[in-house]
Amino acid sequence: MQLVSDFVNTKYLYEKVHINKIISKNYKEIIKKNESPGFEDEIRAFTSIRNNILTEQFKGPNDKLLKLYKEYLFYFDIFKKKKLLKDNTALYSNNIYEKNKKVEYVFEQENIIILFNICILKCSLLKYHKNSNDMKLLNKISNKVVDIFKYLFENMNNEKLSELTDINCASTYIFLCMALAYHENMFYNTAILKKCKRNLLSKLSYNIYTYFSNALYCLDGKMLDVFKNATKFSTAKGNIHYIRNVNNSFYNFILINKIIFISISNYHCALKYAQLNQEIDDINIQKYEEDKIGEIICRLKYSLDNVNNGIEICKKNNFNMNFSELKDKIAKSLNFFEHENKNIYFEVIPTYDKLDKLKGTEVLKVKDIDISDIYIKKNISNDLKLLFNKQAQNIYYQYNGELTQVYNLFEKNYIILNDQFKVMNISNRKNIISSLNNAIINSYNKIKDYYRPDIYYNNLTALNNVEVHLQEIISQIETNLNTEHRNNFEFQKKYVNVGINQESLNSYNSFLQHVKSFKTALEQLKKNIDTFKKFLENNHENFQICEMEISGFYKHVIDNLNLCTNVNIESLDSIYSYYQSILSEENEPLKKENDLNEKNDIESTAQYNNLPSLVYTDFQTFLKENNIVININKNVDKNNLFHYDKLNNYINVHSEYKFFYVLVSIYFSLSIQLKKFSYHLHDLKHSVKEEFLNSITEEKDSDKLNELLEKEKETLHMKKEKLEEILSLFEKDLNKFYDYFHEYNKLDNFKTLDNFNIFLKDLMENCKKLNTVYERHSHTLKNALMLKDDVNKYIYMRESERSNIRIQQIPNNCPRDGHKPF
Repeated sequence: MQLVSDFVNTKYLYEKVHINKIISKNYKEIIKKNESPGFEDEIRAFTSIRNNILTEQFKGPNDKLLKLYKEYLFYFDIFKKKKLLKDNTALYSNNIYEKNKKVEYVFEQENIIILFNICILKCSLLKYHKNSNDMKLLNKISNKVVDIFKYLFENMNNEKLSELTDINCASTYIFLCMALAYHENMFYNTAILKKCKRNLLSKLSYNIYTYFSNALYCLDGKMLDVFKNATKFSTAKGNIHYIRNVNNSFYNFILINKIIFISISNYHCALKYAQLNQEIDDINIQKYEEDKIGEIICRLKYSLDNVNNGIEICKKNNFNMNFSELKDKIAKSLNFFEHENKNIYFEVIPTYDKLDKLKGTEVLKVKDIDISDIYIKKNISNDLKLLFNKQAQNIYYQYNGELTQVYNLFEKNYIILNDQFKVMNISNRKNIISSLNNAIINSYNKIKDYYRPDIYYNNLTALNNVEVHLQEIISQIETNLNTEHRNNFEFQKKYVNVGINQESLNSYNSFLQHVKSFKTALEQLKKNIDTFKKFLENNHENFQICEMEISGFYKHVIDNLNLCTNVNIESLDSIYSYYQSILSEENEPLKKENDLNEKNDIESTAQYNNLPSLVYTDFQTFLKENNIVININKNVDKNNLFHYDKLNNYINVHSEYKFFYVLVSIYFSLSIQLKKFSYHLHDLKHSVKEEFLNSITEEKDSDKLNELLEKEKETLHMKKEKLEEILSLFEKDLNKFYDYFHEYNKLDNFKTLDNFNIFLKDLMENCKKLNTVYERHSHTLKNALMLKDDVNKYIYMRESERSNIRIQQIPNNCPRDGHKPF
């Protein structure tokens, strides 16, 4: 078997392209299409091992290189199954039979090279250990070589593996024959040592001869029945023409072994009819079967001729193979039998082709192996284990499908909760005393700006005077116009023939219209005055407040605020006491012990144990991290608040601290719950525990697998219930937070001041309106006076006209001009 390693150069792996890039690209394409287990660590290990191989293989055959090949073969096979090696990328290798001649091969065929190299390295190990007495070791190594060459040959012959130029069905069959011959030779050597019967030795040596004969038959280009495809065999034998040359040392080595082992088989077959002295190593024949003398001499002559032929070939090819001991034994045996039977006729000795054909015996039972029997499973992950157990993989996919549904549901809930938590804001703490103080001062300053009682009353009195005067003027104008109308009517009765001109009639109608307009203005003025007076009556108390000094104003506002506060503090004291108790420094040891028991109950990891709890230390850390100051009356400088004592009487000042403490406590609790939710969600996603995966990946029984699945489903249900519990608690606390936050926002809702500020605004608007009305109706009064003068002039002019007519004494029968009487 050492011949394989001596005459065949190792087919090295060469780097021409970045293998890891090819694998990563294919991996990304796969995970885009469907959910696939992560193989990032395996890709890194695969690339690392290949790089180590590229370095190590030039040091020559060694155990480390063999181990690297086996580890690499494992990852290679896995990635082929996951289709991560699908790129037909050309790589370089040296040719097996022509040293240092580089040829290209496809990346997917690299496992063939690795398998072949494993065989060659094991052959080198056999060569190294050939003189060892550890037959178990030699048998184990040799047996593995046989298995791998058989795997290569059968898969190539059945077209399950692609072929390289020089590693093909023909070459692997030749090497398989040599491996089988070597392996059988170990049995032969053992049989020699145990001095087994010649018949067995003959059969064992004939077995070895058969293997070499088949290998030589194949080298001669003849197709055995074992090959299934004649065309494929023809191509394969053409690609290994270099070792098929009859002048090639490899060919002649196979030929010599064929010749020698047929010689040995015939030698043992001849001596099986004789009895030898077993106590001495030299040939000492005691007796033999005389009727078999012809066959004995024929076989010994045939053996001697073959040995001599083998020796000639060895000399011709400079092989260092010594057959002199075998030749001497055959010659000595032949001489004995020929001397003992020198008187027999030549015709008694048959020709070799007329003898019964030699037969072998079945010693080796070559098993069918899988690629997984060859490689080393280094650091195999559970995801990889599933690839070797289809039933377990189905169980995993079934469980993972249910798990994914649960995870997706709670992941959506987590995103919603996290978004809600992010918008919560407790950074703006209310300073009730300062806010109230500023609000009171602001309102008091408005009083000083808007409250002008003298101006208001003066304007209102002046407006009353305007009303009186306007009323008098309108009355006088109406009286004068009515008097004029009566006078004109009496005049018309006396002087029927006298008409009134149109201009005078228009003037009279215009005066009446103006009077009507002034009456409307007077009515509006009265309404305005009533409104202003009613404002005074309705806000009598507010006007009294405006008269207060600032100290009294403070007291009045705070007293009223205490009476009309709408902040609900019914449950405030109880929840405040609850959080103060669990977040107190005194209760921390007990609380931590309870939390530890809870974490132990759920088989927590270090990550879960590091989560904060509702304890004093974690709460203080949380306050520092979020820059939250929770002291009472923060940022209050009593020295700058002259009315601090009065401000401090406001009941909401004392409620603010409790509200804020409760809000911060709930916020802290929500942050813990969110972290726990995140942890349990992460735990759910990776909840296929190593124990579960290990149990299903190694299990083949379907009933047991289903039992394990149901057990894991129960665990999943418990995790789901835990997430539902956290979700429910979070939503409950979130609603509680916003309830208290709503009440907290009412603390600086100073309704008394808001109402008073509305009054001040109305006061300002009424003052402006009073001024506007006064100015407008002052003009109305002036216009009324002008109208009065115009009416008086008009009456005087008409009276003058009538006087002139009287003097002229116009007769009554004069024609009338058709005017309507005035």
